[in-house]
Amino acid sequence: MPDLAFFRRLLDLHEEATPYETVTAAGRVSQAFRALVMTAAAREGVIGTGSADELRRRAERTAFYARVQRSCEPLGARPLKGLSLAAWYPDDLPRPMNDLDLVVPDAAALWRVVGALVADYGPREVDLTVLDGEARHFVVALSWPGADPLLDYETRVEILTCALTGDQGAVPLRPGLPQDPLAAGLLAVAEERFQRPFNGKDVVDVMMALAPGRTLDLPLLARTADEFSLAPELGELLELFAGTEQDTAHLPSGFGTLVTALAEASSRELRRRENWRQRHSAADPADPGPLRHGMRLTPVEPGPRPHRATDAATLHPFDGGTLLLTPVADFLLVTGALVDPALYDAATRALPVVSPAAPAC
Repeated sequence: MPDLAFFRRLLDLHEEATPYETVTAAGRVSQAFRALVMTAAAREGVIGTGSADELRRRAERTAFYARVQRSCEPLGARPLKGLSLAAWYPDDLPRPMNDLDLVVPDAAALWRVVGALVADYGPREVDLTVLDGEARHFVVALSWPGADPLLDYETRVEILTCALTGDQGAVPLRPGLPQDPLAAGLLAVAEERFQRPFNGKDVVDVMMALAPGRTLDLPLLARTADEFSLAPELGELLELFAGTEQDTAHLPSGFGTLVTALAEASSRELRRRENWRQRHSAADPADPGPLRHGMRLTPVEPGPRPHRATDAATLHPFDGGTLLLTPVADFLLVTGALVDPALYDAATRALPVVSPAAPAC
């Protein structure tokens, strides 16, 4: 079980580093990692009034995410990491969660989930991202202020029609998750490598996933990583995990065979990615699909809206741009952080003349 001594080793600190120094070092990596180290310290009886209140607020955030997930599951939502990984943690070491990610099978399910959450929980903000590749995918993020606006990350729920978004290049969009819970959880963690380096919280996720007493199908894990184009990332993650085990006898049975299979699959995958990049070099550019963001133009409104379906969004081209009209708000689709004021003005003028017969997407 990870304790302060374990985290000192993981953070490359001196064995006599104080709990404060250990927590501070973890915070330089990420706030979620810091919270995990604080929880481990609390298990050892090292806690103060401020840290106790912070952990209480985090527990309330996780309880909120659990309520949201339960309410969305009947609408077709499935957790991505988050609470599915948290189920492998012991009760006295809860997995910290900054946000909750939910995967839905299609756009209709997404808008049903988003509409229900807007109506039931009244988020402060709704953010939208559109991924256009072989198929159009949406990422909708709902957010609320943190319980302590000076100390807490915002409460955030993301609903996605694509579980694994890859690197916007050689690694493609993969809409679904594996059915096997172990593969789904660890591959979702491995996918994070496209956004950031792995850290200690990821190592503990692996530790809990591969804990003694759990039923593990490691050959299936290797095959699934290969199928989902994540063998290099999963191999790197498992190598990091294995390096934290002082006694290799504690590694699960078949771990060495898994690592060997992943190394072979990684070589194939890295060759495939390099071949892709050569085919799509600057001399022969190919756009894997634009990433477009939604600039919200109208208030977030729960319930039915005039001329809007409750489970579909509609694209509305206008002179100079495209509107996306959704069941909860209307957006101008943009590709960068800066928007020409003239484009914004044209978009707002286009809103009142939207036709209810615009194509659904």
